[in-house]
Amino acid sequence: MIRWPSDLDGAARAFRSAQPFAHLVIDGAVAPEDLRRMSLAFEEEPQTLMENEIYLHLRSSEPPLSEPLRDFCAALQGSCATVARLCGQPLSRCDGSAYVYLPGHYLLPHSDSRTSEGRAVAYAFYLDEPAAGGALELFDCERRDGEIVRTTPALRIEARSNRLVLFEVHDLALHQVCEVLEGARTSIAGWFYP
Repeated sequence: MIRWPSDLDGAARAFRSAQPFAHLVIDGAVAPEDLRRMSLAFEEEPQTLMENEIYLHLRSSEPPLSEPLRDFCAALQGSCATVARLCGQPLSRCDGSAYVYLPGHYLLPHSDSRTSEGRAVAYAFYLDEPAAGGALELFDCERRDGEIVRTTPALRIEARSNRLVLFEVHDLALHQVCEVLEGARTSIAGWFYP
C-alpha cells in the first residue's frame, strides 16, 4: 500500500542530513485509488474534540475504526524494517490515529519525546490539505547547560494531500502544526517504537 522511495539508501542519507533535525518528506506515498478510499472513509470516522493548553483538534481512536484507515496503519506496521533502514535505528511497531484540524485548530510547539513511551520516529500522512494554514513547522533549537535557550522557526512542510512525513523524536525535535485558517487538514499520525 505504501510506496517507499526506490533508492532507500539515498532517502536514508537525506533523512539523516536534513535540518533542523532528521526528517524525510515522501510525496505520492499511496496509490491514488487507496487515497480515495481513505479520504471517503475519513468522512465516516468517529472523531472526538481534543483540547488542552497546547492543542485543539479532532482525533479518532487508536487505531482508527474505518477499514481503509486501519489498513494504512497496518501497512506502516508491516514497514517497520523499511522505516528502520531509512532512519538508522531498530523499530518493531507503530501506532496511529486519524486527526482533523478545522479552522482555528492548532498544535503549539512541542517535542514528542516521552522517556516512558519510547517514541523513536514520528510520522504524519496527509489525506486532504487545508485551503490555508496547517503546515508542519520544524524549529532549530539552541541548548545551553542542558536547557533549550532559544528556538527559531526553521522549516515549514505544507500538509499536501498524499504526503508522508517522517521525523526523529528527541528533546530538540521541536515542531508544531500551524493554525488552520481555511478548510480542513486531515491526517493519520503516530509514532514508531523500538
